[in-house]
Amino acid sequence: MNSTNLALVGQPNCGKSTIFNMLTNIKQHIANYPGVTVDKKEGSYTYKDSRYNVIDLPGTYSFSSYSEEEKITRSYILNKETNIIINTIDASNLRRNLYLTMQLFDMQKPMIIAFNMLDIAKQNGQEINFEKLEKLVNAKVVQTVATKKQGLNELKDSIIEVNNDLISHVSTALFYEKLQPYIDRLKPQLNVDSFELSKHFICIKLFENDEGIKSFVKNNDYNYDEIFDIVEKYKKEFKDIHKISVEQYIVKIRYEKADELVKACTTKSKTKEKTISEKIDTIILNKFLALPILGLIIFTLYKFSIVYGYDLTNITWPILAWLKYTVVSLFPSEDISSIPYLTQLAIWMMNSIIALLNYIPIFLILFFLIAILEDVGYMPRMAFILDRVFSKFGLHGESTLPLVLSGIFAGGCAVPGVMATKGMNDKRAKIATILTIPLMNCLAKIPFFILIIVTFFKVHMALMMFMISTITLFIALIISKLLSMSILKAYPNTPFIMELPSYHIPTLRGLLVKVFDRVWLYLKKIVTIVAAVAIVLFVLIQFPGLSQKEKNQYDIQSKAMQDTFYKQTKHSKYFTYVNEKKELKELINFYTQYKYEKMNTKDVTVSKAIDEKFQDKNQLFFLFAKPNKNKEARKINKALKILLNTRKKLLRELKNNKIENSFLGSIGKFFVPVTQYAGFDWKINVAFLSSFAARESSVSTLGALYESNQNNSLGDNHTYSPLSAVAIIIFMALTPPCIATMIMIKIQTNSLKWMLFALFYPIILGLICAIFIFQMGTIFSLSEIEAMGYFYIFIILITLALGLIPTKKETYV
Repeated sequence: MNSTNLALVGQPNCGKSTIFNMLTNIKQHIANYPGVTVDKKEGSYTYKDSRYNVIDLPGTYSFSSYSEEEKITRSYILNKETNIIINTIDASNLRRNLYLTMQLFDMQKPMIIAFNMLDIAKQNGQEINFEKLEKLVNAKVVQTVATKKQGLNELKDSIIEVNNDLISHVSTALFYEKLQPYIDRLKPQLNVDSFELSKHFICIKLFENDEGIKSFVKNNDYNYDEIFDIVEKYKKEFKDIHKISVEQYIVKIRYEKADELVKACTTKSKTKEKTISEKIDTIILNKFLALPILGLIIFTLYKFSIVYGYDLTNITWPILAWLKYTVVSLFPSEDISSIPYLTQLAIWMMNSIIALLNYIPIFLILFFLIAILEDVGYMPRMAFILDRVFSKFGLHGESTLPLVLSGIFAGGCAVPGVMATKGMNDKRAKIATILTIPLMNCLAKIPFFILIIVTFFKVHMALMMFMISTITLFIALIISKLLSMSILKAYPNTPFIMELPSYHIPTLRGLLVKVFDRVWLYLKKIVTIVAAVAIVLFVLIQFPGLSQKEKNQYDIQSKAMQDTFYKQTKHSKYFTYVNEKKELKELINFYTQYKYEKMNTKDVTVSKAIDEKFQDKNQLFFLFAKPNKNKEARKINKALKILLNTRKKLLRELKNNKIENSFLGSIGKFFVPVTQYAGFDWKINVAFLSSFAARESSVSTLGALYESNQNNSLGDNHTYSPLSAVAIIIFMALTPPCIATMIMIKIQTNSLKWMLFALFYPIILGLICAIFIFQMGTIFSLSEIEAMGYFYIFIILITLALGLIPTKKETYV
């Protein structure tokens, strides 16, 4: 079966990814803020006995600069075997989108123009004469509303039509009348065969002084020096004759052509009325209301996700507990006074994993609400709102996307955030953004925050999450401002330019796809990086192990425990059934399993079924577990309960001593002389150290160390006060980037110096803030919420004070 390669090209927020879904019917991350589709997405479909491969290229506004998105898109179209370009256009923003179309015309590839979001264009009172437009652009035109799957068959039929006659669908609509003679004279000078259909594009880009194309020509044409000289000669000649530079002329022709098409083919019936998006923006983007509305949205986000999501964990936790029990039961059973290494590993791994799986209900709600904000079109507006603030602190409107990807709300990741800075032109803001990205609330930090919040701040969960998520942004602004006023002062800055898309009504499918993608990403990380870290940590707690003297002491205690049991049961007529170590071990495991299964059910019918199951398994042991009025069996039952309580304390003591004396414990205790002033013990130190590989590991480590019982083990342990919990949260919020982020910082800055700076300054800053909170709270006897509140106000005041200091050069939108 022959296959045809289709490339989906368009500006961000034009619905390109939705058309990709419509064609291929596979899941795809659909974004509504600029540039989210950084990587290409591929899919395929079969239609009328032919196969079509579709690639969803990154959204881009032009091919003139050198952002990663533009490079990927341009390179793919020019170098790969793309048969047809599907240029997706947001019909409600026609002129802006047509500018990219003009540049695609330069590439001289067969093209279909899909006019998407026609429903929004009609709501805005805009009518388009598509028949006339098709003739003027000399390219196939299709009307679509991708969110409603309208125009799907028409698009597929058009692809077949164009594929049958590729050459005749190469548009010649854009004509550089005055420049064309120079292009015709330059083309024969090019010996680059791989651009068979795009020599015209190379010429245009050489006249635009495009460094990417110049580099390509330099690498592929031995005659490049002569070509560059000819281009410069032609450019000078052109300017002398036409009194305009070639670069200005090219841009002028493109905009004039776009204006000509809009004027010739569109009518607007509501010219004096504001569009729905414009009416909404008068409130959302109001200079006085924008920031309070943004704050209200963030607070509501956390109110629904954290508070109601946590309630849902009461339903899911028994399921996870059952999962842990089921997995652990597959491993060798526990001895009376010890647990086999293999079983210990299974328990450690399951405690690590379910400690993170417990947050899935919270993430489902959180990701769903964030997806709504993205698909409605609020994210670009958030960038617009924040740019007013960012520009006063050495950041930039272009900083918004990296910060959003990193978790300016919650749920991002610092790695793509740092990668997204690649396209930033403002070098000062770029470095400042890279260095502050690790302070954002990445997805991996959220479980740790939730663990601490639900343990110590049940009354103020939403308020605490709101303050945590926003205080990191304020601290990032402070850091950025200080860096911009000092070590980044010499770097130049540039203005921020961005157009806002119309508001969209999100589709349920699109929202669910996003939620699924993000939850799946979270799950994959748990079973890969986090699981690997958990194994390493488990190995570190096994060595050097207990000394022989300590082992002998535990053996003596264990024997005393068993002797007590035998002493208390020796007068029972059932004594002969439990007077051997083997029988006693079996009885302990039988009783433990029976009690566990009974504990996790409230249904009478299920409870009776469990009784019958265990009665069939061992009738005598069941009698000891549930003696009712049998006095002889009750003696065994009573002695068994005492033994199990003693055994539980003994195993816990043994485990704690083992961990405390292990390599892992030694590392954690090494930092205690300093971290104790922040209220940290060695276990918290270990949790922070484990998070350096992956943030989620902090929760899994604590879950395993405390054998977490649905979030309350930390509180039950009484090791940490609510005040120390505030210090712990602040330190985690400011904790240094993980290893993957460090590597990406090195790549993006090409500087070991910046990478090391990004590693050490958050540690020092976080430790100072944590010690400050804990010590001030202790001295003034502050409650946890008072300590957090005062610290929050303190940070805001510093931010406001720094914001009043004028920057070297203000940016604008």
